[in-house]
Amino acid sequence: MYIEPSASFKASARKTIVSIVIFAITYILLLIIAVGITIGFGVLGIWIFTLHPAIYTGIICLGLIASGLTVLFFLVKFVFASTKVDRSNLIEINREDQPGLFHLIDEVVQKVDTQSPKKVFLDADVNASVFYDSNFWSMFLPIRKNLLIGMGLINTTTEQELKAILAHEFGHFSQRSMKVGSYVYHVNKIIYNMLYNNVSLNTMLEKWANIGGSATIFIGISLFIIRQIQAVLQKLYSYVNHNYLALSREMEFHADEIAAHVAGSKALGDSLLRLTLANHAFQGVLAFYQSKINQQVRSQDIYPEQQFVLAELAKQHSFKMQDGLPVIELHQLARMYRSQLNLDNQWASHPSDEDRVKALHKLNIVVTDSVNTPAMDLLHDAASIRARIARSLFNDNYYTATPSTYSFSEFQQHFLDFANKENLDQQFNGYYDQHDIDETAMPSLPIGDSTASFEDLYSDAKLETLNELIALQNDRSVLQAIQDGHIVVKTFDYCGIKYFANQTATVLRQIDARISLLEDEVAQHDKRIHLYFRSQAINQAQEEVFQERFRRYSEAKNLLEENSKLVNELSEDTSFMFERHEHQDIEARLRDFARKEPRLKEALRALLSHADIHSELDDALKNDLEKYTEHQLTYFHVDEYDNDNLGLMMNAITQLGILSQRHVFLSKKQLLNFFLQLQENRLKQGVS
Repeated sequence: MYIEPSASFKASARKTIVSIVIFAITYILLLIIAVGITIGFGVLGIWIFTLHPAIYTGIICLGLIASGLTVLFFLVKFVFASTKVDRSNLIEINREDQPGLFHLIDEVVQKVDTQSPKKVFLDADVNASVFYDSNFWSMFLPIRKNLLIGMGLINTTTEQELKAILAHEFGHFSQRSMKVGSYVYHVNKIIYNMLYNNVSLNTMLEKWANIGGSATIFIGISLFIIRQIQAVLQKLYSYVNHNYLALSREMEFHADEIAAHVAGSKALGDSLLRLTLANHAFQGVLAFYQSKINQQVRSQDIYPEQQFVLAELAKQHSFKMQDGLPVIELHQLARMYRSQLNLDNQWASHPSDEDRVKALHKLNIVVTDSVNTPAMDLLHDAASIRARIARSLFNDNYYTATPSTYSFSEFQQHFLDFANKENLDQQFNGYYDQHDIDETAMPSLPIGDSTASFEDLYSDAKLETLNELIALQNDRSVLQAIQDGHIVVKTFDYCGIKYFANQTATVLRQIDARISLLEDEVAQHDKRIHLYFRSQAINQAQEEVFQERFRRYSEAKNLLEENSKLVNELSEDTSFMFERHEHQDIEARLRDFARKEPRLKEALRALLSHADIHSELDDALKNDLEKYTEHQLTYFHVDEYDNDNLGLMMNAITQLGILSQRHVFLSKKQLLNFFLQLQENRLKQGVS
């Protein structure tokens, strides 16, 4: 199969080829200079020694030769470097054991017209990729690629969608025009190797420095020359990467087009739109079991659990289900990501999912032989593979005793309890997920008849307005960073219009005007919400409870602000412990810290006095925090730190920030649950 590359692909490829040529020419010049330096230093050293043979001139001679060879080694060491992929967590499968999956792979390989993978591996995650061990000669020698497929991906796709994903991965290597991407990939690795991967060089220089004396002079000479070469290479790295990553985005679109011809536009588009949600479900299950380590519980099979959580997320976001999987429409994705700012990020290696799906919709390639059965059905004895992955994911080293497992029904119940604890009630439609409950001047609002309904207060339309405001505020932060020079771009798009970086102020004025309008609208709506629930509280004789819940929430937010300042201050004050200092300096700094430490202990005691926080801590953390707050600890004695006490203190600082944030969340949740209680009482009273 040959798909003609687009005009933008060809343009990016030409620019990339030019950057490769410029790199090659520059590198050859640097290499010639390095060879010249090596020869020059050698000749100079021999001349000095010949002029006056002695031990010290012999040292100078050897030092100059070594300096020249060091610079030369710096420029050629990448030829001997290789990159090997860690396969310790991968499960290799073969054709005999998995005929169904290999039949699908063979079909994709034939249609894409590429080589079969050298080996096929499975891992736990929601991913798919083609990989190989690489070295300098990979640019010139044909190398068969290995295929990696994540079980978390297989578990959340249909057979047709998996075919589309595999066609995309192999599509990268089926076209001759893709070869340029491979070259630039290796050029990037070469430059990166010379700039950052200098362990062997540093080891050699360190051994050289241990000789002492005049050796340090020659090390300094070598390092000075190497730093100049690195300065040139850093410019080249930016230039080559700039062009390569633009080409990389075009390669993604091109591989998508190949996949669409193999499996249809819809299959790839649907899987792309579901991918983030599928990964979120997978990570959600892992987070759940992370919280169960102290209870010695692990998963027996994470993949039915992933599907359950995926269905729950679909229900939460009102995504329809088809073939047992959520179907996310493009407009729903756009609703979740309301940003109107596009920096045309030239450092992003992939276009956005939205752009890719739009391109697939535009292609609109339809296939008539779609197979929409679960991709997991392709695997023979999938349960055995999943059990093996579970043993790898939940290593027994994490547990102090032999862990138990939940049945699927037990997992469902425990996970829903866990999710309910960690999330705000879905009846609020996500309104408060990223939005505060504004209680400013609320008690002074007049009370009257509220004509609003609960459903109207938290409708999709109100959420859309809030999400637009949040997106605009985020866009404003990015544009402000551009104006301040923290983000460097030449142009950007806003609402489909291209602007130069020096026009940022104009766009900021537009955004500020819109933000001001939306802030007023949201503030007015928040007042309507407050009025609605305060009216219900008065009608139900619970106004005092209403005001008390708001007071607790306000106090929690104020406490978070105070404690965050203290955490930042103490983190800065203790940063010296990670540096080398004289003993007297360490003791002086610890005396300064000791004057502030009572504030930390008092803040922790105040947090631990709240029942909601105290009930959330496991016994080990409770013991550590109580030991820290109730005892006077020594952190440095004679000439060394007490690492155990330091660990308690550092953990206390960290936990102050974490628990303060948690206290705000729990106070917020308690207030919102009170809102729901008022609403439930209203409905019981028969009030519409």
